[in-house]
Amino acid sequence: MSGINSKKLINKTQPLKVPPQSIEAEESVLGSILLKPEILSDIKEYIPSSDIFYYKTSQIIWDKMVDMEKDHLHIDIVTLRSKFNEEEKKLITAYYLTGLPENVPSTAMAQNYAKVVLEKFLQREIIDTTFKVQSSAYDNSKEFESLIKEMRDKTDELTALKPNLEPNLNQIINQTIESIETSGDYVKFGYEKLDNLAGGMTKGEVTVIAGRPGHGKTTFAVNLMKKFIEQDLRVLCINREMTNIEMMKKLIVLESGKLSYRDVRTNNLNEDSYEELVKINKKIVDKYTGKLFMCDTARDLAASTRQVTRHNPDVIIDDYIQLIKMEGYDQRRFELESVMNEYKWLAKTYHIVPILLSQLNRDIERRIDPIPKMSDLAESGSIEQVAENILFVYYDYKVNYEESELGKHKTQIVAAKVRYGENRKLTFGFNGDKVSFTDNLPDHQDDKMIIADSKEVKEMLTRINKFGLT
Repeated sequence: MSGINSKKLINKTQPLKVPPQSIEAEESVLGSILLKPEILSDIKEYIPSSDIFYYKTSQIIWDKMVDMEKDHLHIDIVTLRSKFNEEEKKLITAYYLTGLPENVPSTAMAQNYAKVVLEKFLQREIIDTTFKVQSSAYDNSKEFESLIKEMRDKTDELTALKPNLEPNLNQIINQTIESIETSGDYVKFGYEKLDNLAGGMTKGEVTVIAGRPGHGKTTFAVNLMKKFIEQDLRVLCINREMTNIEMMKKLIVLESGKLSYRDVRTNNLNEDSYEELVKINKKIVDKYTGKLFMCDTARDLAASTRQVTRHNPDVIIDDYIQLIKMEGYDQRRFELESVMNEYKWLAKTYHIVPILLSQLNRDIERRIDPIPKMSDLAESGSIEQVAENILFVYYDYKVNYEESELGKHKTQIVAAKVRYGENRKLTFGFNGDKVSFTDNLPDHQDDKMIIADSKEVKEMLTRINKFGLT
């Protein structure tokens, strides 16, 4: 089209290979709006900002049109040109503006023209990003995992620009009804006590299991893993603290019910134990193949995300989040904050349940009351904000082995945050050497409501202790 100022064309000093663009599509979009201004709101779905256009003239015209719409002004050639400053009038002639609507094949195709403009922009952005990643790789200025994450983040960012990704209200209602009918968003813990309490876990939301070392976090996670597999769910286990082999030893002992974890770990096995080991090996192969996936080499979340895309799990068990490396953070608190937020988006994007194991800070060991509280969560308040459920594993025998009320073979799960249920303290059967968590306890040994840390309650407890009341 004549009247296009040379400033809008690619600089001749640049490489001859012109970046992806379409002057015809850009001019057809603008011409369509001049012919039918009411379609601007629909086209903005594809062109959220003027940067989507490649040519400077298109960017200027688009910005003026959007401003005119905001001011409730009718969009026509005369009014549009009156909004140009002197420099813009030199760049975009009146002759050029009048030619825009004349060359529009059909305003009914305006959204298709806008799609072409958006696709060309996305192609340019991908080229630019891959060039930067390639340059960084050649310079060896970033670690490989960081480069991959940068590329993935940019791809996600660009994908988010594409319109109509979000379902309309009717689709959301239908999906909700389907979810209710099929329980598609609901993942059971597999323990009746927890499921009655919390209503299970929701895909797209994060559950945190926390505790001090030696209280059985990983043992509890292995038991959950078994429960999930028995629900025909796919489970990805990210082993950061233990190796895959050590985690598998725990699973072997759990599935056996006869073997001792201490004996298996130290290879203190007799002939009967070896026979049991062979038997359980076959059982695990049959039961877990294609459903359980383990990784013990994921250093950061980029590596974890690759495992998610590769195996498409329903549940991720990450043991544990304090060992996740995040680049660019000076303080550990902000690093953990980023981990939680990234896992939240990972859960929503891939429609999964992440179960994140977390350490508690050491202040709990200096406190008179050793039962975990929210304030004991290590280094980050964001854990409390992001998580759907927060469960503390508390093994009283580990702390008070001489005076423990529960004894050696009982432990507690403190449900400190349950978004869709009640906060309670649950007692479970526990045998660390058998890697066993069971909920088949008599009712009178079972649930106790967690009492909030209020001033009134503390005063009441003080009076009870003072006068020896029970």
